[in-house]
Amino acid sequence: MIAGLMASIFLTPLSLATQNNCQHWPLGMVFMGLTERGWQTYNVLIEGQAPQVLAINAEVRTPVLSSTKNTLFYIDEAAQVRRFSIADKKANRVLTASKAASYTQPETTVDNKALYIVQLQQGKSLDTDIVALDIATQKITPVIIQRSAQFEPYLSAPWLYYSNVHCVLGCGKIIQEIWRYHTIAGRAEQITLLNNISRQPTVDEHNQWLYFSSNAAGNYHIYRQSLQQNNASPEPLTQGAVTDKSPALYQNRLYFIRQQAQQTLLMCRTIHGELHSLPLPEGITQLRDLEI
Repeated sequence: MIAGLMASIFLTPLSLATQNNCQHWPLGMVFMGLTERGWQTYNVLIEGQAPQVLAINAEVRTPVLSSTKNTLFYIDEAAQVRRFSIADKKANRVLTASKAASYTQPETTVDNKALYIVQLQQGKSLDTDIVALDIATQKITPVIIQRSAQFEPYLSAPWLYYSNVHCVLGCGKIIQEIWRYHTIAGRAEQITLLNNISRQPTVDEHNQWLYFSSNAAGNYHIYRQSLQQNNASPEPLTQGAVTDKSPALYQNRLYFIRQQAQQTLLMCRTIHGELHSLPLPEGITQLRDLEI
């Protein structure tokens, strides 16, 4: 833990990180980058090569790539679910929004036949559910219907991880914690208990570690918490007067977005706790919605 915290203070240039593999762009990385042309969607199509802009003629929100890496699901400006074929460079609508419900934050299933989606009742974020959409039949099945609002579904089978807003009014601050739902047994359980905002869950492939962003220490930092130990304490992996968000994992490397006073960085943390910044495509001034 101490080594990880000290490494977050000194950012090593990417050129010195060859021994830790942070110099390679991870296959399937997707993020939104703000340029003079507006928000554009970037995707790493080939392992190790720089991200390329996808020619999507829409304002893309919360994109997620299919497990086959050939289809991008996203939300458009009308809060509808759409998909974009990377090979054909064509987009089509998957689910239409209405006055009764709009949608955000899609997550693909392993077989890509369904999506978990946040459904906003009356288009408002105060009351949301997580539903499953069968893409072929358009059938919607409620999955997480707890009180208040649920966000950010992340599937690590058989568990569906998500964040739940516990309190907004009457507690002096927003309290948001990470939960998970067993998609076979049909039960949910709370994972974090920091009594602050803990969000954007991501999990390693063996369901051993949960990574998330939290403002428990004031600024938003990246935390890690064991999923193998009951009542495990979260471990901060970053620190300082920064905003760290959107954690994503690839082959023992942790990627995340870091916002500082003068710039936004795309960061990579090695298994040894060393931090490196990646060179962004030219013209990007802001980042959001990092996924791998």
